[in-house]
Amino acid sequence: MMAERPQYQFKKIAVNTGQLRTPIRFIGAAPNDGPEPGESGTELLFECLGLAYSPSAKDQDYLTSHGAKLGVTIKIRDTAGEYDPSAEHMAVIDDRRYYKNGRPITWKIKQVAPDFEDNRFVKIVLGVDE
Repeated sequence: MMAERPQYQFKKIAVNTGQLRTPIRFIGAAPNDGPEPGESGTELLFECLGLAYSPSAKDQDYLTSHGAKLGVTIKIRDTAGEYDPSAEHMAVIDDRRYYKNGRPITWKIKQVAPDFEDNRFVKIVLGVDE
């Protein structure tokens, strides 16, 4: 007589819009106003609400291999072309838990990927090279 195996059903982690509570600003380098080449600061590219959480083991390996000392993963709604995150952009998470010395940390976008579990969202891995 064979023992019955337990049946397992995979349940994906459901993210709903009610969990997108953390303000996130995406910024980029602003060109100089004058004739000199280079950048003179930053400009606001996009603002939204997102879900910030600790990076998975796979994301942490990616961050470590790209020289990041700190990392965080965020999910934002897919903007349908209104804003396309790029590795050339940076992000600021407006939450005191992501502040250092009383100031928000400016995170570099390390990786952007569509959320294959839920097409409504985009997953972005952020890191800081210290």
